[in-house]
Amino acid sequence: MTLQSSVDTTVESDRVVFEYTVENASDAPEEVQFRSSLLADFALLDGDDEVWRASDGQMFAQMIQNETFGAGETRTFTDEWDDPDPGDYTVVATLNAMGDDAEARTDFSV
Repeated sequence: MTLQSSVDTTVESDRVVFEYTVENASDAPEEVQFRSSLLADFALLDGDDEVWRASDGQMFAQMIQNETFGAGETRTFTDEWDDPDPGDYTVVATLNAMGDDAEARTDFSV
């Protein structure tokens, strides 16, 4: 896969907003096959411990769907963590695609 990704965080007084950007860095379209209606997910780590996951407690349609990322096309997925506890964290954003998953991570403090 020629997908590249990055994740940014915006820390606000009552929440942290995550923006996960995935780009097709090639000159040709890239077909991506998703496992379900969950296209991207965010997990928060405190050291090695997962403390929050955006998809926890949610249900998603179990269906395989294909989407084409055009050459140079960028897509952004967002979510937020409400009422965060103070501390130092790592957010791991993943594309819920079959094959080589695109993943990005960054550290942040609340």
